[in-house]
Amino acid sequence: MNDNLIFSLDIGTRIVVGIVGVPENDRLKVLAVEQMEHTDRVMFDGQVHDIDKVASVAIKIKEKLEKKLGITLKNVSLAAAGRSLKTKMVRVEKNIEENYIIKDSDIDNLVLSALNTAKEEISRESHTLKYHMVGYSIKSFYLDGLPITNLKDHTGKEISVEIIATFLPYDVVESLYSVAKKAGLEVSYLTLEPIAAIGVAIMPQIRMLNIALVDIGAGTSDIAISKDGNIISYSMVPFAGDEVTETIQQHYLTDFNTAEKIKTTSKKDIKFKDVIGLQHQISRLDVLDLISPVVKNLAKKICDEIVKYNGKSPSAVFLVGGSSNLPGIAEEIAKNLSIPIERVSVRDASTIAVVDYKCKKLKGPEYITPIGIAYSTMRDRKKDFITIYFNDEKLELLNLKEMTIMDVLLKTNFDSKRLIAKPGKNLSFSLNGENIIIKGQIGTPAKILKNGKVANLKSKVENGDKIVVESGINGSDASISIREIKEKYNASKVTVNNLIVDDDYMIKDGDTIKTIIDEEDCFYVYINGDKKILTGKQQYIFVDIFNTVDFDIPKNKIPEMTLNGKKASYTDILKKGDKIEILV
Repeated sequence: MNDNLIFSLDIGTRIVVGIVGVPENDRLKVLAVEQMEHTDRVMFDGQVHDIDKVASVAIKIKEKLEKKLGITLKNVSLAAAGRSLKTKMVRVEKNIEENYIIKDSDIDNLVLSALNTAKEEISRESHTLKYHMVGYSIKSFYLDGLPITNLKDHTGKEISVEIIATFLPYDVVESLYSVAKKAGLEVSYLTLEPIAAIGVAIMPQIRMLNIALVDIGAGTSDIAISKDGNIISYSMVPFAGDEVTETIQQHYLTDFNTAEKIKTTSKKDIKFKDVIGLQHQISRLDVLDLISPVVKNLAKKICDEIVKYNGKSPSAVFLVGGSSNLPGIAEEIAKNLSIPIERVSVRDASTIAVVDYKCKKLKGPEYITPIGIAYSTMRDRKKDFITIYFNDEKLELLNLKEMTIMDVLLKTNFDSKRLIAKPGKNLSFSLNGENIIIKGQIGTPAKILKNGKVANLKSKVENGDKIVVESGINGSDASISIREIKEKYNASKVTVNNLIVDDDYMIKDGDTIKTIIDEEDCFYVYINGDKKILTGKQQYIFVDIFNTVDFDIPKNKIPEMTLNGKKASYTDILKKGDKIEILV
């Protein structure tokens, strides 16, 4: 049995819950549960502040479970608190050439650029902390400033993307590892509390919907928003059950524990002593009237945060955590989000369909996350960190989600701009009065390989994969020399901005070029005694002379035309040196 044992610890702000279970026919069988309160304030906002004191509670729970089951526990599953996550919303823009058709690689590079910007911003704001990026979602793409569903194959002047990226401080992970080590345990599995809770609180068939999971605890309300089966963003409201308790405490002059009992009791008549020692009896309705404004305020804050990061009301809201039982909280959330009350559900641990008990059955929303950690361990059983080799550098990546090459790049200092092969600059100049544009060369795209095979930014990576990324090569700028102009246009001389220049001169953007053709080599005729040079064609006919000389021919009068003294027609072929007479 020891090989299949799952030992999970949910280290909360006030309480630590330990669960031991075993897999049984794709279900989790809970063998034993122990929980214990911290003796002091050793946890703040989901982060361990006193490792020794938290470890001492973990040790006591571990020893009780070992004694109860007659086993030795060596490995533990843990979850990082959702409230310790940091979320950044970022929008980046990129100019594109006119008539350029947007490709998948352009979209991927745009998203990667936005994620790098988010990473830089979170680093600037918290320069003393390092962060893992645990997830991101694309809020919207824009083409020339207007929202668009898909940029691919469109053309325009500017593309942009708005993303929401979520980061977990390294310190949170490291402190959890330190607690486990001091308790004589090795961390075999690590997840995030919202991921664990969703695994058991939300049925698989509805996870594809847009759902908000809210863990209403003592000090904070942690929010996870899922869509298409994945968590797309996380957030936190620093307002929860303690606000209600403190309102009762201040109004009735009680200590905190007494106020907590008044808040949670279901009795119609409540008796208690205040801090002075006076006995009181109040009704449950009095308490509900007192806390109603606080509950409404809490619901509004939660809903505002959901809409901020989801962009709209979700399809449904699932509530977990001890304070999700607050009277009226579900109704107020439904009201604020304008969704039916039936779509706001308080999840109870006793209703989890994939869990059986050999011990007393756990009941209440506060046990959703502890059970979720154990169940996620059974379901996933994956390494919490994976090793990837990127351009021969060994990397350790936190394995909280399906990893892609884009995630690997974000872990490194690889500049995302190196993925983009920019086309060379166009060259625009005037040649004999005509505007000429020579296109720059197309660049060579970046090369991405996974284990020696061609891949892309969205390719999945697994433990041990070798990733190689070769930078894109920019295209050469368009260029042409005076020598090339002479050869192309059979010119004996060329002027640049009215100056004679050397044949090696490279034409610059905006130059005015004029070609001068050697009369001995060019095609010429005599018109009414004047020598005229014809250019631009290999062969000329009589009518072509009217493009060279502007004759003032009266309307409705046909001119007399001769070619070498003979009557001419418009289609007569001209030869070099021909003599032409036009009489009007």
